[in-house]
Amino acid sequence: MYKLKSYAKLNLGLEVVGKREDGYHLLKTIFQTIDLYDEIKIKKNNYGKLRLSGNRDNIKWDSSNIISKVFLIMKEKFNIDIGFDIEVKKNIPVGSGLGGGSSNGAVILLFLNDYYKLGLNLDELVDIAVTIGADLPFFLIGGTVLAEGIGERLTELKNLKKTKFALLMPQITVSTALVFSKLNLTSTGFKSKINLFLASGDLNVLENMLEDATFELFPELKEYRDLMIKALGSFIMMSGSGSSLFVIVKKDDLPDLIGSKKLLIVDSINKTEYKKGIGAWPSGKAPVFGVGIRRFESSRPR
Repeated sequence: MYKLKSYAKLNLGLEVVGKREDGYHLLKTIFQTIDLYDEIKIKKNNYGKLRLSGNRDNIKWDSSNIISKVFLIMKEKFNIDIGFDIEVKKNIPVGSGLGGGSSNGAVILLFLNDYYKLGLNLDELVDIAVTIGADLPFFLIGGTVLAEGIGERLTELKNLKKTKFALLMPQITVSTALVFSKLNLTSTGFKSKINLFLASGDLNVLENMLEDATFELFPELKEYRDLMIKALGSFIMMSGSGSSLFVIVKKDDLPDLIGSKKLLIVDSINKTEYKKGIGAWPSGKAPVFGVGIRRFESSRPR
């Protein structure tokens, strides 16, 4: 039995910098892994096929699931068998902007690379991941990362110092495609707050350019944001295209509820913690991360 942890992420800042001819938007974002995770159990079976199940009825556990898509691509690309039973305990809400589905897919991709001794390095894994979903490449690394393009251009940043976040996860499923369809791109240039953060290290300068479009589609999210500002008296940001909202906190005497929703306190996790925590340790064996990950060189943004 293999047991893996599939961690969530926050977008500490998100900017939309353009749009490709094929309709994909070009982004600039700071990803950060946090210690909220889904639990994945994997067991080899004798049926020669993938049998996928989970604890959430609002998720399709069929060929449309991102885990199934990863298996199909790897089967076709490397002619591997897919005889596994996979059970997923979802703790990351769907449509919350926390990347749960993408994280699941990336973890399975890492698992298959290790299990079948494919020897794929990080660049090769990213090339596969980006064909499945824009957020998947980040989850091959974890920690604090600058992502550009549609998510495939990754630059590891200095680890964020240990940071505690108060996270609100309303039971609202936000469609990323719908949010982007409502996004109005300005033809005039704007001063990148992410560049300002990279120069100063001040998280408070960051913003999420998807908030206006998301709040227009889901006004109840703006109401929750306003309640958080009133209760916490601090800057609140939405993660990804929503629906989760978060704030950096430095004290424990926080309100338990915002409106009718409970706050969850989470911590940032760095690259080393991510790689150790995600693992698959069947019978005490080493985690799934191989030499491909260790070869990836950190660099500063150019």
